[in-house]
Amino acid sequence: MRDRKTLAQGKALIERYQMSGLSVKAFCAEEFISPFTLYYWRKRLNQLDSQESSELVPVRLDRSDSDRLRDEDKSLELIYPNGVRLSVPMGCDLAVIRELVTLY
Repeated sequence: MRDRKTLAQGKALIERYQMSGLSVKAFCAEEFISPFTLYYWRKRLNQLDSQESSELVPVRLDRSDSDRLRDEDKSLELIYPNGVRLSVPMGCDLAVIRELVTLY
């Protein structure tokens, strides 16, 4: 069975590599891992960093049924790239929306 590493273990692995001053081959031999594993974690962590540092996300407004709904039934739904959905009633205080958005 494969030994799967957590995100924290992947970060620790990359940090050890960077501090070691060794070549990829030498470091991997010392850690008993394949170079593929090291490259995998470096790529995955770089992707996560770039996702976290992105301040703008695509927004799509769907107004298909909004004209037929009563005001109290209307809501704004934000769908994040990871699938998380945030639905708030129209007219909601912008400070509340801002707080909810920064949670994700």
